[in-house]
Amino acid sequence: MSKDFDDIKNKWQQSKKEQPASKVSAVELIELSKKKMRSVVNMHLANIGILIITLIGIVAFIVYVARFQETLSHVGVSLMLGGLAIRILIEGYSIYASSTIDLSKSAKEVNEQYLGFYNYRKRIHGPVTITILVLYVIGYFLLLPEFNVYLSDTMMIFITISLIPAAFIVGYSIKKGIKKEMGVLSELIDTRESLTVKEI
Repeated sequence: MSKDFDDIKNKWQQSKKEQPASKVSAVELIELSKKKMRSVVNMHLANIGILIITLIGIVAFIVYVARFQETLSHVGVSLMLGGLAIRILIEGYSIYASSTIDLSKSAKEVNEQYLGFYNYRKRIHGPVTITILVLYVIGYFLLLPEFNVYLSDTMMIFITISLIPAAFIVGYSIKKGIKKEMGVLSELIDTRESLTVKEI
């Protein structure tokens, strides 16, 4: 992990050896925890940026290139854009939710807040993300019948097959981002649990 979290762990190991517990080390741990949480917020902002760029790209393609006419295509576009919009709203809410964690409370209370946020993000990365991706893929395939009217069979085969590597790349990127974020949140919880034990 990052140098900041290494500092947290080192300071915590040092503070465990000191009797009584040092107030300064606890304050430092809290400050470093804040930095770590800010890195999580930055991940959310990066996700929002990527999703907005994707949304704008699809809208531009629809307005200036495709101009779909069929009802089935409109349903497909709605599924794709709707899924992206929902995920953008979720990431925005996640930033708000992380800002409501009050570090002025006791270590036990803060740990409970971190745990609640961790479980919330776990749900987002699980069933919610999977549902959005499935709807996106369904929407994509609903566009193919109208594409077939204007494109050659060779191009249609290419478009259909190209979804496989694209899905793999996107899936890998999402998995990597999820693993990183959940790792950071898990480490934050471990640190807060250590503080809770020390506080008791």
